[in-house]
Amino acid sequence: MKKILFVLALAGASTGTFADSWLYGGISVGQSDFENKNDTAYSIHAGTGILPFIGVEAGYTDHGDFSVKGGDVSLSSFYLAVKPSINFGSLQVYAKAGVHRWDLKADTGSKFKDEDDYDLMWGVGADYELFGPFALGANYTNYKVNSDDIGTFNLTAIFHFL
Repeated sequence: MKKILFVLALAGASTGTFADSWLYGGISVGQSDFENKNDTAYSIHAGTGILPFIGVEAGYTDHGDFSVKGGDVSLSSFYLAVKPSINFGSLQVYAKAGVHRWDLKADTGSKFKDEDDYDLMWGVGADYELFGPFALGANYTNYKVNSDDIGTFNLTAIFHFL
């Protein structure tokens, strides 16, 4: 019985492609919250593992369109983040923190105006390897936009290339 458990544990640990993944990419869909309004958010990202427990990730997020205070607002972000992670067999738990360039487009009459700038972002999440290089996961990411926050919860699909 001990031999069987040892073989199963070894097989489970060896199936994780996360730890040494040199290049990965993914797509996400979820919901963003801005000014207590919600809309569907879409995201694409790519990253690389520079060390077994830390990587770098870049991505684009379309936060959606929000009806706030007399007008509609559209928000999007490009981000670059450092992503430390830890693996438990096929499960990867991670955090990320970095900077994003946001773009806000507002209708006339809105309390907001068209603008863009750089701010901080952070996130936490988990991915589970289903088979081979394919994984599914969930994450929460917070993007600072001037004095406001955009909170985004996403479900993700990730493919590890190398």
